[in-house]
Amino acid sequence: MRRERGGQRRSNRGGGRSSRGRGQRGRGDRHGRRHPRQSAESGNQRERIAIESGDLVLIDQFMLANPQFIEKMSAALDESADVKTDLITEYGGKVINVTCGTYRIERDPFAYTIIVHPEGDSLDSAPEVVKEATDSIGEINVDTRCLAMLDRELLDDSSLLERYQQLWFSGQDKACRDLLRDNGGAVRYGFRRDGDELGIYQVPGEDIICLWPKNIEELRAQNESQGEQPEA
Repeated sequence: MRRERGGQRRSNRGGGRSSRGRGQRGRGDRHGRRHPRQSAESGNQRERIAIESGDLVLIDQFMLANPQFIEKMSAALDESADVKTDLITEYGGKVINVTCGTYRIERDPFAYTIIVHPEGDSLDSAPEVVKEATDSIGEINVDTRCLAMLDRELLDDSSLLERYQQLWFSGQDKACRDLLRDNGGAVRYGFRRDGDELGIYQVPGEDIICLWPKNIEELRAQNESQGEQPEA
């Protein structure tokens, strides 16, 4: 498998905008809904993660609004990175050391995989990358269907977390996600409406992180037997 590094870095904002005019509609089903593949590709083009601390945080989106989590993070503001990592782990998150830079997310709802990789790397074959991700580095539960991905240093911004919390408890879920995006974070859905238990794997020696459901074969068989489309 060949991965090429290079190319110009693109801005976190405005990526992947469609060139279709306003009067044109994307291809979807007869009800006007987009196919899961189209929705996934749209998200893949949009989402970026800016890592400045060298620590990538994966955590359920709700935890960023959890009052106890916010209180403990605020109290640990002057503590070491290890103390903060322990707190993130306590609330179901995972901290992964990666090289500083901008990362893209490739989510495939048909293969049930999420790949986080440096923006300058071109992945020739996502299935081959997944096969190479042999280092198991933990797991994460996504109860709200949405996984937040961000730089650990963002959690030192108490005002950001308070704003996120206000938006969350006022029912503005999309505004929460946009707030993370505007601050260099990203969000991606899991694969089931009732939540996922995702295994986290890394390609040895590379800053490539892969996630997929621990019950992936059961999930595939269930959807095939019921004739269901994967979650977009």
